[in-house]
Amino acid sequence: MSLNRTVRERAVATSEVRSSHRQAVGPGRAQLWLAIAALLAVTGLGSYLYTAYTPKQVTIVIDGEEALVLDVVARTVGQALQRAGISLREGDEVWPALYQALVDGTRIEIARGVRVTLRVDGQELEVAVPQGTVRDALVKAGIRMGPLDRVVPVRETRLEEGMEIRVIRVTQEEVVETETIPYRTLRWAEPHLAKGEERIVREGREGLLETRVLLTYEDGQLVHRQILSTEVKVEPVNRIIGVGTRESLPVLQTATGSYRYVDVLDMEATAYYPGPESTGEWADGYTFTGLRAGKGVVAVDPSIIPLGTRLYVPGYGEAIAGDIGGAIKGYRIDLGFDTYEEAIRYGRRKVKVYILAP
Repeated sequence: MSLNRTVRERAVATSEVRSSHRQAVGPGRAQLWLAIAALLAVTGLGSYLYTAYTPKQVTIVIDGEEALVLDVVARTVGQALQRAGISLREGDEVWPALYQALVDGTRIEIARGVRVTLRVDGQELEVAVPQGTVRDALVKAGIRMGPLDRVVPVRETRLEEGMEIRVIRVTQEEVVETETIPYRTLRWAEPHLAKGEERIVREGREGLLETRVLLTYEDGQLVHRQILSTEVKVEPVNRIIGVGTRESLPVLQTATGSYRYVDVLDMEATAYYPGPESTGEWADGYTFTGLRAGKGVVAVDPSIIPLGTRLYVPGYGEAIAGDIGGAIKGYRIDLGFDTYEEAIRYGRRKVKVYILAP
């Protein structure tokens, strides 16, 4: 019984000790918590902890479409996306920025980027850019466009994943080209030449043409030529060939040679001697055309045979129509001789007079 009393006494003593201890320690702990609260209030740490660990409602919009609305415990936009399990790729754009502080009701917009291939200046570039146009892709890649350069597809085309964009460098230059102008060969009729015969009347000479041309190149390859102006610097000189038109002439064969003739006339021939016996005492021995009268010079009617015409009279020989006479009219011919006796012997007769070719 004394043992039970002893246990109770010990329990009471222990209880009293514990009570005494709680009473001693209780006020100290309260003071500690008050100090910590004051410190947090002064340093803003309390606000930080509240902001960092208080759930906030955010709305996430991807490519213009609302993806989800959720409550997350995060300090920044980037942390909110991580909490939401949304990963970002190269070329994606996020508003607000990833480092921006998150507040309740924040609207996060994501524009997904696309990967495109740029072919420019002999190179192939892989770039990832936010959704937009071909123009945006060129800017993102730092491609400088010349005033004449063009791009396929056109710059206003909306970007698509895997799209190929080709930049075509366009250059132009103006040049002056010269070329020869060929001369023409002209053929003129030559009535004094027999058919089949030709002669060069004038040699030809080439001319010179000057042309101003605008050349357009695409990626170094000539694709277009535009003629700006042409000017003939030297005119060509045409070559002229005379072509015979005269019909083939018959040939008179004689003991003294061959003669080509154009006509044959039946005429009455007489003979004369340039001395006073035939022409009178005032004769000076010269014909109407100034030729010395004698063998080979004959008088004709110029309306029938033009003066200066070469003739052949069988039994007399070759002659020239070099004189006229008062009695020589129509188809009459007066043949000159060197002596009076020859003229008398010849007398008057019918003859064929051959008009020889020039």
